Amino acid sequence: MTQKKYQVFISSTYTDLIEERKKVQEILLMADCIPAGMEAFVAANDEQFEVIKKVIDLCDYYVLIIGKRYGSINQATGISYTEMEYDYAVSQNIPVLVFSIDENIELQEDKVETDPIIIEKLKTFKERAMNNRLASIWKNQGDLAGEVAIAIMKAKNEIVRPGWVRGSDFNPEENLKKINNLQEENKRLSDENAELQKSLEEFTNVNADLEFDDAKLHISYKNYGGNYTSYKDITLKEIFAFVSINLINVSVSSSGLEDYIAQAVGASSSVYLTDKTIAKKIYNQFIALNLMHTKWVEGKGLYIGLTRKGAKLRDELNLFKK
Repeated sequence: MTQKKYQVFISSTYTDLIEERKKVQEILLMADCIPAGMEAFVAANDEQFEVIKKVIDLCDYYVLIIGKRYGSINQATGISYTEMEYDYAVSQNIPVLVFSIDENIELQEDKVETDPIIIEKLKTFKERAMNNRLASIWKNQGDLAGEVAIAIMKAKNEIVRPGWVRGSDFNPEENLKKINNLQEENKRLSDENAELQKSLEEFTNVNADLEFDDAKLHISYKNYGGNYTSYKDITLKEIFAFVSINLINVSVSSSGLEDYIAQAVGASSSVYLTDKTIAKKIYNQFIALNLMHTKWVEGKGLYIGLTRKGAKLRDELNLFKK
């Protein structure tokens, strides 16, 4: 597997953070990254800054180390070149990792701003930079090294970047083979999906004349007093049309379904079907035709509802046609 390396630009004020920059470079090298600090070419004018921008463009991540110095100020913009570097990295959507020194840490005088105006500029810049989600506070070089190590590994895992690959590690033929394999796999899956869609459509397409013949069932029912017996000749299509319209987005118990079948035949609360098994035979026929499905509800028993195909047939039989 090709091992990527990631180029990381290190930005900071220079003379006050020389040792800290060296420490961060060491950590980045151990993390399989390529440090890109402009150690011998610190931005001090517009021409140099244009060169630095080109280096930032080539980087995968941008590390900003903030101490207690604001740095050289660009006379045209009124802000430091360090802040300009940060702004440029953000504008190019390069992931920024910010590490700011703890304000309670005391440093030697030449590493601390004394001008109130510059101090305020530094404060404003620091507050803005620390709003970055990959921002942390450091107290000493060891602390900074640990924070950078954690942040760069997190960034590599969470933020995908192009990275760099050795020319000798790049195998065009192997990559072309992988692309061809992926294209073939994609075509195979597309064909399978098309077949499944076709099968589903065939499975759910409905035509009442194809599902049921015109044969009529001769079903008898009598009243509970036993005084009379009646008969009704009815087709399965007619029974399904009545029963299914009562199963819109609901399932019913097996006994409830038997009641609907009896009502379709003409029975009421005062009469019952003479054949005790005819209702079961009828809804079993619907299940066999994939018009109904069953499910067992714990503590309640067997429940029956319409399948997708059954719902389509219900609509075909019951919807008002133009």
